[in-house]
Formats: sequence, structure tokens, C-alpha cells
Amino acid sequence: MWNVTAFVCILIGASIPVGLVDASLATGLVGAATSLALLASLSAIRPGELSFLKRVAGPAFAAALVPMLWIILQMLPLTFRAHPVWKFAGETLGAPLSGSITIDTGASLGALLLWLSLLSVMIAAAAIAIEARRADMVARTIAATAAVAAVILLLSDPLKAWLGAARDETASGFLIVVLIGVPFSLARALDTGGHADGRTAAQLTRLRWLLAGGALFCAASACWYGRRGAAIAIAAGAALVLMTFAARKLHLHRWSSAAAAVAIALIALATAIANRHPDVALAIAFVRAPAELVQSTHNLLADLPALGSGAGTTATLASTYMDWQGATTRPVVATSAAALIAQFGSAMFWTLLAVTVAGIAAFTAGARNRGRDWSYPAAAAAVLLTLLLAVFTLPELPALPGVVVLGAVIGTGLAQRISRSRLQAG
Repeated sequence: MWNVTAFVCILIGASIPVGLVDASLATGLVGAATSLALLASLSAIRPGELSFLKRVAGPAFAAALVPMLWIILQMLPLTFRAHPVWKFAGETLGAPLSGSITIDTGASLGALLLWLSLLSVMIAAAAIAIEARRADMVARTIAATAAVAAVILLLSDPLKAWLGAARDETASGFLIVVLIGVPFSLARALDTGGHADGRTAAQLTRLRWLLAGGALFCAASACWYGRRGAAIAIAAGAALVLMTFAARKLHLHRWSSAAAAVAIALIALATAIANRHPDVALAIAFVRAPAELVQSTHNLLADLPALGSGAGTTATLASTYMDWQGATTRPVVATSAAALIAQFGSAMFWTLLAVTVAGIAAFTAGARNRGRDWSYPAAAAAVLLTLLLAVFTLPELPALPGVVVLGAVIGTGLAQRISRSRLQAG
């Protein structure tokens, strides 16, 4: 199992250089590597660990299958639900085309492969992280990968000249990794004394300060690159980690800490609503962006069908609505939430949002009820909250660099959300 752990750790670290190569090639490489990681982890797992994995990760895996099935449905030749672009293309070519919900089958296939990669890493990481020492190795790899991604953000302008690509295309995808790294590193910094593994007090102190410094460095890099949107998301994730830590230290009753969290969330929501953009879709109401971008994104969402238009929608249609950006600029939509609604449709997007909120609550409850190693579920909850706010405050970001890292965070959180001894006793 240690060989599998090393392989997954290498896979996490490799997400950085892979994110710098051609998107199609990178997607294929990530898909192949994550499939191997899943196969290796399930082959090496012990029978007792496999039973535990099924119980803690089974419901999450079942929920994660729904978007995958929806992407497949969008790719099927459903003429009665096909996007109008297929009819226009058929008339142009003078031949009938069997259209689908998605307007770009190739892009939807790539999105399906990315989603399967996320699930593969999530299961592989959960299988590895059942044992605390292996979980710690994965955690340190995640923190190191986030720190490297933060360096890439700071060097984004030199990378633009070196790679000959647009700044957003070379570096913005790593913003997801950095956003993940801030609450994750902070949670681990607060919990390094929970499982010593033979390390001395001086070693634990150095590790704690190293993780805390990494979290601060990632936060500074993300705020420099993502500005206000990244700062809001990071503040929320860090606050959730600190609240969980304080509630444990003060031995607060879980209902008391839950009530305090709900009160703070309601105050934040009321503040956000008071400062939202009026008369636009909720998905773009909280972003600070040029008025032209907000309005053009609103027009795009208003014209899309309720079932979405599949992956590649913004790349195909955004230029029609956003020609004011200029012919040499890659068209973007105002928020990642708008891009996801364009892909999945509003109903599926809000369903995914509700499932994410439920996941945050479940991970937070697990962190409150855990003894040692509470930081893994706390970090998973904080990362989900950070990304949840980021989709409403940041523009559309490339998902590839963050797929492996996010899957590893969720997987370790699932494996450590409940103690094995407690589950067996129950």
C-alpha cells in the first residue's frame, strides 16, 4: 500500500506540470493516471479497510455519479431536445444532423473524463487515507503542491512570455489549487500535534510553522491574482477552520457551534445581498466585474435552454455576446457559476449546490466529533466552502489543475470523517 501511496502523491504533484501542457493531451494523461491510481489502490487495500471504505465513501460516490450520468445524457442523440445550433449546422451543410443537448460533443467527452478522474482520485485517496500515516503523507503532498501553484501565480507574467500563451490560460487554472491549499494547510497546521508518529516536539513545531507559512503564502498569492473574489472565498474557508478549531478547544456543544455558524452565514448573506448587482441572474449578482461583462453574461444565461448546452458552451457562444472584449481576447463569462449553469443547466447546478452544502455540513460535523485527525474533514469542509464562494465571485477558471488536488482533499476527508473504531463499535 505504501507504493500506491507514493504513486498517488506523485500524481498530485504532477498536476502542476500537466496543467501547463495542451488541454486535450493533459486531460488524457490525467485520465489514464487516475485510472491506474484507482486500480492500484483497490488492488492493494486490505479487506477490513475495503469494508470501511464502502461505508464512508459509498454515499458520496453515489451522489457524484449523478453529474456523470447527466453529462452522458447531454451527449446522446436526442433530436427532440437538441440544441438549435445542430439544426443551423445541418441547414448550412445541407444534411440532417442528429443533434444532442450539448453543442460540443468533444468538449462534453473531455468534461466526462475530468469528472471520472475526480472520482478516481477521490476513491484512491480515501483508500489510502484510512491509515493516519498514509493520510499525513498525502496531506503534505497537497500542501506542497498548493505552494508550487502559488509560485506559478506570482510568476504568471513571465510564464506568459515564456509559453507564448495568454496569462489567463497559463496560470488561472492554478488559482483553484491555491484556493484549496489555504484552508487545507491552515487546518493541518492546527492539527500537527494530533498524530505525532514518532516526531519530536521540535519537528512538530517546525512542521506547524511551515504549514502555516504555506497557507499565508497561498493566501497572498491568490489575493494578488484573484483580487476581491479570491479574498472573500479564502476568508470564508479560513473562518470555518478557525471556528471548528475554537469549538473543539472550548468544548462547545455541537448545537451551539452550529447556531453560531448559521448566524454568521446569515449575516454574510445579508451583506452580500445588499451589495449585489440588481436585475441580473443570481449566479452573477455578487461578482465585481465590468458592467458590460455582467450584462453580456446575463444575456447569455437568459438565452440558454433550461437543460444547459453542455461543456464548451462559453467557448462557442460567449464571443457572440461579448464581442466588446475584442477579437484577440479569449471571451470569458463573469463567474464560474454562470459557466456551470451554461454547461449543466440551472436545475442541475442548484442541485449540485445543495449537495455541496450538505457535504460541508457533514464534514464539519465529522470534524467536531473526531478526536485526533479532525483536520482532514475540517479541511474538506473549508475547501468546499471556499470553492462554493469562488464560483460566484471569480470568472470561469480551467478545472484541470484542480481536479486531482480536490479529489485528494475530499477523499482524505471522507476516510477520516469517522473513526474506524467508532464505526465498528456502532
